[in-house]
Amino acid sequence: MGKKYIMLFGISIALLNLFDGIVTNYGLMKKLIEEMNPIMDFIISINPALFIGLKVGLSLLILFVSYWVYTNSQVYFQKLYLFSLVGVFCLYFGICSIHLYWLSLL
Repeated sequence: MGKKYIMLFGISIALLNLFDGIVTNYGLMKKLIEEMNPIMDFIISINPALFIGLKVGLSLLILFVSYWVYTNSQVYFQKLYLFSLVGVFCLYFGICSIHLYWLSLL
């Protein structure tokens, strides 16, 4: 796989992360779902805006790190990083699929 996939998966994960944050916040505010991640549940209990801000910050971080790896890393590390990105993408894709399912029930 080429280096361009690092950015493709990085952008995809950032977008899925933002979607997850927005939809999770919506579901929690409407009392349709419960947050299963105890860390995020704690952050949401402090302030939902903090939760959204954290999701935006994490999305920007994944974009920054992906770009840095894309431009500055050796091929071996790029392959390892890309492998990790694919795993994270699969997890987020599954989470977002669950969100789409419960949204379709509304």
